[in-house]
Amino acid sequence: MTRDSTDPFEYDMAISFASEDRAVAEEVAGLLEKKHIHIFRDEYKAGDVWAKDPMDHLVNLYARKARACLVLVSRHYPLMRWTEEERTAAAERALRDPDEYILLLQLDDWEVPGLAEAKGYRVLRQDSIENIVNWLEQKLRETKGRSGPPPQSHDLRSGNVPSTRLRPDRDRT
Repeated sequence: MTRDSTDPFEYDMAISFASEDRAVAEEVAGLLEKKHIHIFRDEYKAGDVWAKDPMDHLVNLYARKARACLVLVSRHYPLMRWTEEERTAAAERALRDPDEYILLLQLDDWEVPGLAEAKGYRVLRQDSIENIVNWLEQKLRETKGRSGPPPQSHDLRSGNVPSTRLRPDRDRT
């Protein structure tokens, strides 16, 4: 996929994974990059992440900066603090986004709470990495027409708290 300067997303896809699953993440990311898909994975921007507030950066990235989020689900995934933050931000985005945002790649038989409802789902032992990458590319093509990232997060960690006062243009009930 070719990116143009008017693309409202900084990344085509963000990959969320436990460090124990880095080899699979690297293989998937490498194949996606050969297809000119712009990927966020932790080591690319490590300096940027640690120079800022890491939590705020992750919330912003997974809630607004990527067109889609690939989660590599394994028994290690729910045990990591960073993956929990990434998963929470991605889930918040998925609630506000009518399009498919979270795509799951199941690496083992482990289930992660809160991700079972995701529509896009593949199992590594049932398919080849190449077929999975082709599926991911197709999913990205389907969402290419999105107008842009959803509005600011209402995640309390990001400081973006919605106003509770009534707007004059709304009916009061």
